[in-house]
Amino acid sequence: MEKVIAGRSDSYEPQEIKSFLEEGLRRIDLGLAGRRVLVKPNLLASKAADRAATTHPAFLRVLIELLMDHSCTVYLGDSPGYESLERVLRNGGYLDMLGALGVRVVPFTGEVAKKGSGISPYRDFVFGEDPDKYDAVINVPKLKTHGMMGMTLGVKNTFGFIRGFAKGRWHLRAGRDRDLFASIIVDIHRIVSPTVTILDGILGMCGDGPSNGDPVACGIVALARDAFALDAFIGGRLCPGLELPVTACAERHGLIPPYEVIDLGLPPAPAHFPMPRACAADWNLPRPLKRLLKNVLVKKPKVDQAVCRLCGVCVEVCPARAIRLGERCPVFDYRACIRCYCCQEMCPHGAIRT
Repeated sequence: MEKVIAGRSDSYEPQEIKSFLEEGLRRIDLGLAGRRVLVKPNLLASKAADRAATTHPAFLRVLIELLMDHSCTVYLGDSPGYESLERVLRNGGYLDMLGALGVRVVPFTGEVAKKGSGISPYRDFVFGEDPDKYDAVINVPKLKTHGMMGMTLGVKNTFGFIRGFAKGRWHLRAGRDRDLFASIIVDIHRIVSPTVTILDGILGMCGDGPSNGDPVACGIVALARDAFALDAFIGGRLCPGLELPVTACAERHGLIPPYEVIDLGLPPAPAHFPMPRACAADWNLPRPLKRLLKNVLVKKPKVDQAVCRLCGVCVEVCPARAIRLGERCPVFDYRACIRCYCCQEMCPHGAIRT
């Protein structure tokens, strides 16, 4: 029986976070003392901490200090969507903290061939960093919504081992098939096989995440050895009755283990947690009907011309090459658009809506 340990923290006050982490890690007894540990947060883009798009620097600081108290050698790495890791760390308020603590920063920019034998049709993957170089990988996702996958939690966070623009190629292979993309994410997660997943849900994101949604005080902190179990618990708590593609895929393939929730003072479940407009419409329909109606139900990305600054990021990140810059705003070729919402996800100004 796996354990999902969940509690409450209403702020990023260090002692609150430390108390939870100490108790949670004690209960699952990882034995991390003296080990080489890679911390993998969600560092999607250069966003201020109060935008809830990235794992909060204060949350990471407490975790890293705790690891160092146990004589761990700590590394931290990720692959942002289109920016350099250094820029995201600098603009997000992480760089000075990591330097002061002596954490070794690892940009996921390499080419590491990994083999899978999972549930997707694919067997060959190229990672930006090799998780097997470390004694332990600590997966530290942010609680937030995601235009294509509904939510991005523990399992989806390990997609960050795919470097930079190579993420777009996996979107292109999956096309508009969310179930196929979910299976790819599941396979990547199983290759990474993190030692523990620790969720920062103190300040989360609802609405049109994962980068331009609405920050919302959730007050949730949670950890588990098994990210499938953690994601199933969090998804069921925040959006009961809705089918999140990654969790549904894992469930169909028997990958969600039996688990018990150890409640260390959870906040009440929210009465309503707004989900992305891009995918909420079809979740409660039977799968055959969803396939039949997907071109009608799945929303198209659109540009808010009043907000757009013609920066061209959407053109750069579009895996289907379905966007070009017009005189006043980006222009979409909806016949080529695969509805991956990378444009909406990466737009630094929040100008693309669904």
